[in-house]
Amino acid sequence: MACNISNLRQLRGAGILADRNAHSVSLGFRRFNLIYGFNGSGKTTLSRVFASLQDGALHPKLPTSCMFEVSMNDGSSFGSPSSLTGLERRVLVFNGDFIERNFQWTQGRANPVFFIGAEQAEAAAELTALEESIGKLESSKVAADTREAAATKALSTFKREKAKVISPRLHLGNRKYEAPQLVNDFSTWTNEEAVMLSDEQLSAAEDARRQSEPLPTVNEMILETESISPSYKSAVELCGQSISGLTLAELEKFPEMLVWMKQGYEFHEEHQLTECLFCASPLSSTRRTALAKTLDDRIDQFMEDIARAITGMETVISALGGIGSTVPSSDSLSADLRQSYKQQRGKIVSNSQQLGTSLTTLAKVLALKKERPADSLDLAELSSQADVESYITDLQNNIANANLTIAKHNQLVADFANHKERAGELIRRHFIAEGRSDYDEHTKEFTDAQAEVERIKGEHGTARQKAEELRAKIRTHGPAAAAINKLIASYLGHNELTIRPVDQGYELDRHGHVIEGLPSEGEKTAIAIAYFLSAIESEGRKLRDLIVVVDDPVSSLDTKALNFACGLVRSRLSGASQLFVLTHNQQCMNEFRKAWKNRAKPLKDDEEPTATLLFIDVALPSGQTKRFASFVEMSKLLREYDSEYHFLFHHVLKFAEAGDDHYDYSYMIPNVLRRVLDIFLAFKCPGNSGLPGKLDQICNDYPDLDRDRLSALERLSQVESHSDNLDDLISFSSMTLEESKEATAALLAMMEKVDGLHLAGLRRLCR
Repeated sequence: MACNISNLRQLRGAGILADRNAHSVSLGFRRFNLIYGFNGSGKTTLSRVFASLQDGALHPKLPTSCMFEVSMNDGSSFGSPSSLTGLERRVLVFNGDFIERNFQWTQGRANPVFFIGAEQAEAAAELTALEESIGKLESSKVAADTREAAATKALSTFKREKAKVISPRLHLGNRKYEAPQLVNDFSTWTNEEAVMLSDEQLSAAEDARRQSEPLPTVNEMILETESISPSYKSAVELCGQSISGLTLAELEKFPEMLVWMKQGYEFHEEHQLTECLFCASPLSSTRRTALAKTLDDRIDQFMEDIARAITGMETVISALGGIGSTVPSSDSLSADLRQSYKQQRGKIVSNSQQLGTSLTTLAKVLALKKERPADSLDLAELSSQADVESYITDLQNNIANANLTIAKHNQLVADFANHKERAGELIRRHFIAEGRSDYDEHTKEFTDAQAEVERIKGEHGTARQKAEELRAKIRTHGPAAAAINKLIASYLGHNELTIRPVDQGYELDRHGHVIEGLPSEGEKTAIAIAYFLSAIESEGRKLRDLIVVVDDPVSSLDTKALNFACGLVRSRLSGASQLFVLTHNQQCMNEFRKAWKNRAKPLKDDEEPTATLLFIDVALPSGQTKRFASFVEMSKLLREYDSEYHFLFHHVLKFAEAGDDHYDYSYMIPNVLRRVLDIFLAFKCPGNSGLPGKLDQICNDYPDLDRDRLSALERLSQVESHSDNLDDLISFSSMTLEESKEATAALLAMMEKVDGLHLAGLRRLCR
């Protein structure tokens, strides 16, 4: 036979269970092991220690700090945290966790369906959660569809209204600019390519679109400006020149008379006059010679130069002054060129005015020079040569720029159809740039809503597919219903309750009819233990190799069913390599105790016992606030008797003997006293009058009893009225320690008075 667990060698951090170490007394586990303990004494924790060996991992409901080690009878060991693997195929545990893991009951149905098996139960739980998720997804899909519809409508409305705004600005005639073209333009042009126009540019583009025929071509401007600078320079030099060689004192004194004298001299010579017509004085030859020498041909040449300069200035001034009327107007150019051309034309007019002003000033100085050629004139008012040349350069540049614009206009006229098309494109790009943010926002809302719908549809489809897979998995029932029903009948002692496979799990029948509502806890336990027993040898396991742990297999069963259940568990698991039965139920404990009591003793001198009977002893040591549960050999008062009466009375005696000393079990004494009193009076005062009534009856039957002293027992009956079984012994009472002592003394005194022989016999048994 395979090696078995011989001892819980180490234990630490396991809740109420006291720590164990290598020096602790061995628990001496054998093939059959009965471990009895009251509710809350740590049996479930111990079962989870064994379940950790089954899973190869620390049980999730054990404290993370829990550490344990079990010794095997071949010298090996397993435990947490470092040696948990190795027994997974050998250890099987039945406890509340097994039921929770392997059974799922539907709620809120008259005929509930349940699921058996961890895989099926997990699938059912997953299906329940998945169906809830599907419901939520369907609700989400409705909301997402609504958002998508709203986003679709908003986007469609935006495209339609935006196209309506753009279409009339394009002047398409009988054609229209509609939403599909708008979407195409948004897709075609990036933010950099779609540029907004100014109001003037937009208006010009629209003007171009309005034209049905091209405008006339415009002649470029021609203005001769090359000679202006040298002419200005020579004219300024003329103004600054003076006639040299004047020998007449009169002319040197009165130079402004030069022209008058020259004209007079030439008149007298021409008419051969010998006397001055002005003063009638004779003109001597000496005077004539002096005048001839002074008034020679240079003066004529000088005067001619001045006259030519004046004429030239006047011609240029006239040309400049007429520019405003000769330069083409901006209205004669294409609308999209008018703004820039208007600025260029304005500069030309401004430049011509500046230059004309400078030339006009010079012309005035020349005129003055012509009148007084011998005078030295003030030239400070004249513009400098550099300024004039700057004016000329600006004028030339602006004329050139204007001519370029005119050339563009003429090119547009020549390419009228393409120009009109480009104007339409500029308008479209303008409105695309203007509406980009709104379009992107509407598009994003639409695509996000659409993506959300697709995501939810995908998740919904996946969930529905998964749900179908889970339903198929659930329909593939693990254990056969017939085998489980046979075990249920053996467990309960009758075949009234049966399970029946349905499409998705099992239904529960009573007397061949589907039950209404959920089954009782006892019936659930019956189904669970039947499934556990039927599945023991699944997955290729052999019972003879297994270490089976059963924790409270008889929960909520009546006495008759309990006997059948215990018999079934014993018979079905007797062939296991090792069996542990953990229970808090005294009747269950008695059933296994009676079967294994003799096995706990050697049958022959050379044979080792094959059974171990243990009790989980819960004590509250002196100075401690926390109870500790230890594994001890089962008391003979529990091992040898079917009733707990002797075991409880043993605690009464020990508490009384402790006196003022601490008693580790004083926390449960009020409940113990109540149970002992209840059992004693049940025999002495038959009937169902209740504990207070029975106390009255015993006082009437035994008048010598101290009625006042029995008040402590009356107090006990009031405080511990809930104490009906051993399960209550784990709880704390509201009675004080002094009240417990008084009640103990009153109980012993009453028992001595009523049945001294009975009390004496109990004392002997409890030594």
